[in-house]
Amino acid sequence: MCNKQQQAQSINIVVADDHPVVLMGVSKMIDDLDNFRVIATATTISQLFRRLSEFHCDVLVCDYSFEDDSEPDGLLLLEKVRRLYPNIKIILLTAHDDLVIVQRALKVGVSGFLSKSSNDASVISGVIARVYGGEKYLDPLTSQIMLQHMISSDISSPTLLTSQLTARELEVVRMFSRGMSVTDIAQHTDRSVKTISTQKKQAMLKLGACNDIELVTAFSKLF
Repeated sequence: MCNKQQQAQSINIVVADDHPVVLMGVSKMIDDLDNFRVIATATTISQLFRRLSEFHCDVLVCDYSFEDDSEPDGLLLLEKVRRLYPNIKIILLTAHDDLVIVQRALKVGVSGFLSKSSNDASVISGVIARVYGGEKYLDPLTSQIMLQHMISSDISSPTLLTSQLTARELEVVRMFSRGMSVTDIAQHTDRSVKTISTQKKQAMLKLGACNDIELVTAFSKLF
């Protein structure tokens, strides 16, 4: 009876990251605590959605970028999780500290944001508990970035430049900067080549890039 009650009260967690070392480390930190249970892990996006369909997940701890994955990552991944599993709480554990990504992720419905470069990574258990309880969480490093943005009036700052891009434009440029062609991105996102090409051109105009090299260079400076 006691064991069944304890199991019913545990928080079921899925951890997804394309770096096995990170995956093992985070899972170990969580599993060492009472009432926390890592029920599945995933190193690819397709594997993640298989795990979500197989298990009841309360909290998903997930990376933002899955390098060389055949499935859409980033905001498109987050939107898909929210659409298919609206009750799952999402915590981003990522190396992307850009304010625009943080803002877009929170708008999509992410409950927590924990930077891999933050010293707060060791308190992930507390973050999970707070998010599961209905709170929003931003780690101190990310909160500092947001505060600096709020008190800055520099119109040419990278954050303000990226904020001009739509979510789709941001993702197209990010994938293009990773070496994917317009055709690759279209296939990757299940959109037409014409649509991707238009979004890429709009991003170039907003970032002041005249060619592909300048676009990649501008994007690399933003992140």
